[in-house]
Amino acid sequence: MNAVKSRRGLIAIVLGCVLAASMLVAGPASAASRGFKLQNKSSVELKLVEAKSVPTYVCNSTVHCVATHYPMEFEGRPGDGSVLKPGGTDTWELKYKFNLFGGVGYAANLWYKIVGTEDMVNYQIETYSTSNESSCKVIGTKKYTCVAGDTDLEFKN
Repeated sequence: MNAVKSRRGLIAIVLGCVLAASMLVAGPASAASRGFKLQNKSSVELKLVEAKSVPTYVCNSTVHCVATHYPMEFEGRPGDGSVLKPGGTDTWELKYKFNLFGGVGYAANLWYKIVGTEDMVNYQIETYSTSNESSCKVIGTKKYTCVAGDTDLEFKN
């Protein structure tokens, strides 16, 4: 009888460990993306033109380089043509993946038109295994500025 109780106890412990491990691996549903937030702190609207993949280059030992792109995938994002009103926020859920060797997991260039002008603003967002990077550039005018750091993006007068 003691052998049966010991076996049942061992099975219970093993099942508990398997359950605990599966919960750690699964994580929450949105654990595979990082939310970048773009706040429009200006007095003008921004119209999302498109999200494009970020170019990179792979070179061999003879310095022959081939253009390629970082992967670009989202778990959520605004639609092309959508308008970000003053005071509004767009959320970009860019995927990420763990890479033992580091480096960019996913990356995207976000292109917005400054409504009422021919000017544009570009945000580049990147996810790494344990961090995020972002940068921005206003193209065609000095009237507006942009700010990018980690997952926080801003557009200002």
